[in-house]
Amino acid sequence: MLGSSFLPAFLAPQLQRNNEISLSSSSCEQACRQLSLAFGSAVHMGGNDPDFSVWDAKQQEVIPACRIEPTSATDVARALEIIVDNWCRFAVKGGGHSTNVDASNSVGGVTIDLNRMDHVELADDRSWANLGPGLVLGEAYTALEQHELSSVAGRVADVGVPGYTLGGGISNLSPQYGLAVDNVYEYQVVLPNSTIVKASETVNPDLYFALRGGGNNFGIVTNFRSRLVPQGKLLSGDKTFHANHTDSLLDEVFDLTTTKANDTSMCFSTRYFWDSSEGRFRMSVTQAYYEPILEPAVFDSLNEIPFESSTVRVDWMSNFAFENVGPRVLRRLYATVTFRPSRELYAQVQDIFAEEADAVKNTRGFTSSIVLQALHINAIKATKVRGGNALGIESDEPLNIALFTLGWQNREDDDAMNAYADRWLARSKQRASDMNILHPWLYINYAKHDQDPFSGYGETNKLRLQRIQKAVDPRGIMTSQGLCRGSFKLN
Repeated sequence: MLGSSFLPAFLAPQLQRNNEISLSSSSCEQACRQLSLAFGSAVHMGGNDPDFSVWDAKQQEVIPACRIEPTSATDVARALEIIVDNWCRFAVKGGGHSTNVDASNSVGGVTIDLNRMDHVELADDRSWANLGPGLVLGEAYTALEQHELSSVAGRVADVGVPGYTLGGGISNLSPQYGLAVDNVYEYQVVLPNSTIVKASETVNPDLYFALRGGGNNFGIVTNFRSRLVPQGKLLSGDKTFHANHTDSLLDEVFDLTTTKANDTSMCFSTRYFWDSSEGRFRMSVTQAYYEPILEPAVFDSLNEIPFESSTVRVDWMSNFAFENVGPRVLRRLYATVTFRPSRELYAQVQDIFAEEADAVKNTRGFTSSIVLQALHINAIKATKVRGGNALGIESDEPLNIALFTLGWQNREDDDAMNAYADRWLARSKQRASDMNILHPWLYINYAKHDQDPFSGYGETNKLRLQRIQKAVDPRGIMTSQGLCRGSFKLN
């Protein structure tokens, strides 16, 4: 097992907890030897694996005992059986976009890398497709666009289908169709005991409920049967503005979240960020309209605000998604707050960000932003379809999600960067709470490692998820004290 020098100090308690279980490096070495005998060249020994890559440098620097690349659900089941028989820790990598250590690259254990399971199989009537867990969103878009189709998917091309979907999956298409997780008809899952099962509204419905927002607590998903919708080219792109226009832009955020949200072809997000090359704060708006219309009326007042640069155009979603890919050289951190729409709070969340960023903006490799986006009321209503999902979002109005993003270069700055994130998070939550508009639900894919998204699902849903987790995993393999400990755990 690797020592604590491989992790920042703020994760030391997590590592200490991880070491409390009676695991040894020899058990993982034995597991890797057996995997190598069973799978040959699909197994790569730790420390000698130059082709492996994940988005977050904190995860990239971790060295597993070995990495295996299965090509089928049967492979995953056999690999998991070997790993568990040797009682070796493991992590599962889809796209590898998590910012949490041990989530998609195992600390001293086995990394199960699903990248070879990248199938896209269309139904004869093109109403759904089987999507493999090794797909990233850009690959899925590209394959489906050949048929002028799309799944309900995200904005960044190198985000993996499994992590994105199992966490809920906010999409530009959510105002029309709901979250990604509410557009999966059926899952194929390898349970912790290596049994391969399916889960849908009518087959294993409890497991189906749990996989709709419950993360990686129930097994390894090896296929997503996802709804397809017609989609050709659309309007999208970014406009960047001088910070002097922030007030006008935040007025637009409020209007697009509330009074203008009846146009469900429209979606947007804003980004307030420190531009190190310019030495100033700037703001950008991503506008999307799911028709090939260059100037839809819903954006008329937004388009009147003078901008500094623009990539807005009519194009395929895949091209916009690839433009959103960030470099894989930085240490990364996310945090998030959810609240009811408030023009006043938008400004305060950004002001708090500017105040806190000002003190650390000269950190090597520093890049940081606040992203504001809306969770449309239609997406909230769609969480109840097909028996309802696990997210527990209760609201009779749209919600806003503030995403704090942070990147930096050097390990020695980890503690300072984590403290900076904590200050923004604590102050923003307190401000929303003081205004009585803080919402308990957290989008798990944006949550910081020490936030507690499952409590925001509501007590009833959290208890139900915990019961289902224990039913499918009585040995606790996927729990915080078991073998697969990365990401957010129910038990």
